[in-house]
Amino acid sequence: MELSNRPRKACDLCYTRRIKCDGQKPRCSNCINYATDCTHTALSRKSKPRAQRRSELKKADEVKSLQAEIQRLETQLAQNRDHDQASHATQEPVRTTIAAHVADQHIDEDGDHTISSMKLPPLHQAMAMVGIYLNTYNSVLPLFHADTLLRLVGECYARQPRQRDPVVWAAINVVFALACQQVPENPRNGRSQHQTDQTTEYLNKVQSIISTVMLGETHLLNIQVLVGMVMLLQTAHDLTPSLLLISATMRLAHKLGLHSHAASTHLDPVERRQRARVIWIAYILDKDLSLRTQQPSVQLDDDMDVELPSSLPTTNDDNDNTAGIVVTADGNARMNYFLARVKLAKIEGRVYDSLYSTRAVNRSFEERRNARESVVSALDEWRASIPLEFSASIVTSSTSNKPANAGLTLGIDNG
Repeated sequence: MELSNRPRKACDLCYTRRIKCDGQKPRCSNCINYATDCTHTALSRKSKPRAQRRSELKKADEVKSLQAEIQRLETQLAQNRDHDQASHATQEPVRTTIAAHVADQHIDEDGDHTISSMKLPPLHQAMAMVGIYLNTYNSVLPLFHADTLLRLVGECYARQPRQRDPVVWAAINVVFALACQQVPENPRNGRSQHQTDQTTEYLNKVQSIISTVMLGETHLLNIQVLVGMVMLLQTAHDLTPSLLLISATMRLAHKLGLHSHAASTHLDPVERRQRARVIWIAYILDKDLSLRTQQPSVQLDDDMDVELPSSLPTTNDDNDNTAGIVVTADGNARMNYFLARVKLAKIEGRVYDSLYSTRAVNRSFEERRNARESVVSALDEWRASIPLEFSASIVTSSTSNKPANAGLTLGIDNG
């Protein structure tokens, strides 16, 4: 109904309540009964012209008719689609080379073609690279539980590319990229350009779905993918990408409670141990990048109470108990490389606090000197704990799994 400025007889009370007004002055009977003022301020309702009402009714009917037609077309389209799928299923698919290429390179709504074509190299090639990774990188810094990784690889290869879990696919590509870095170098030419290109190719695949890994539902595997990416990126000349990524990684690790012992007490020993390993590797990278860039680390030592690698739980039926342990080729000496690396990262954090932090700048000369002496003492103590067989000068020739080849040497020579 439209409003009109014409005068009306009914008062506001009778008008709004739609009751008959006797029009008495100064107050009508209803206003007296309701003990309210008798006013005449609201405008009268005006009926729409008959022609306008007919027009609106006609439009409403047209809308209903269009909605019914749309519903009918949708139903027919669904029936046609089901019929086409049934007919294609009974016929041998015929695809030209060009059509197959276009289908494999299908771009989804987000512009990401990788998720729709999550391809992997042949299985025999994949298993060779996984074996290289497990025997080198993962043997000293155990980012993945070996049996779990092999199971994920098997499950991923059992699915068609478009049916694969993107996070699992990303984890496998991280392993491939790290494995490419461990292929023995040519004695004359060093690492080949082909190896470098392969590492970059696998890393680019992971980076293409980084939003899925970081913004999707967070599980331990997501953190492992991100930590593996930082391992790869931290070898570049520009440390900005790895610095940004380790910050996001530590935040997500905190979201899962990896830094807290209490958050893992209900888990089985294998899972609890792997969660601790992942956060300690992230911790190592965080402290390394902090010292190399002279920027503060993300993880505070006071906000972490996870067991050290030497005290992590083990099980008799698990073949992953010795991960992080390095042994000389003759088997006469062994060392917990992982634990030594964690302890060195803790010292690196103290170096930053003593030399580069804002707090260090504001300290007195004597306070800075005492802090430096404390760090030097801790470093000497750490160096003394490293067996002579594992000094940086001879570690590449004396150890069976050669952590130095992975670019993971302890970095300080005992000699």
